[in-house]
Amino acid sequence: MIEIDFALLRQIGLTHTITAQLHQLQQSNDDAQLVRITEIQRDWLTIHDGHEEFRARALPALRDAQLAVGDWVLSATHSHDERWLCALVPATNHIGRRGNDGRLQRLVSNVDTALLVMGLDHDFNPRRMERYLAIVHSAGVTPVVVLSKADI
Repeated sequence: MIEIDFALLRQIGLTHTITAQLHQLQQSNDDAQLVRITEIQRDWLTIHDGHEEFRARALPALRDAQLAVGDWVLSATHSHDERWLCALVPATNHIGRRGNDGRLQRLVSNVDTALLVMGLDHDFNPRRMERYLAIVHSAGVTPVVVLSKADI
């Protein structure tokens, strides 16, 4: 059984829904730790355990899982203190866009509120904001429109 410090992980977004989904995973690695993905690069991911951030890699079984920032995953430490992601907890929602091939490209997962920031300078585009609002609404996420540069 994986031990979870709910109070600590709640500070970075853990909910009871995600905890319930974690218990549905068939994970045999008892030394695995629940962490959240905060950054994705080509070969590395940055994960947060509630205390600090670490670099990690995904096991080959997760490379095709289309991981996104905000995903909750199980991380295990192997030889040479390397952290590897070994299981993905099903996400509660995804914000994404359609790629050129028509498939959904996940941008972020497990969010409650999306801040849509647009400057009121020469880059202001109401049609772009409409597209952003449509994407966020389709994911079931609450949008908050933030307009900046009102003094320009």
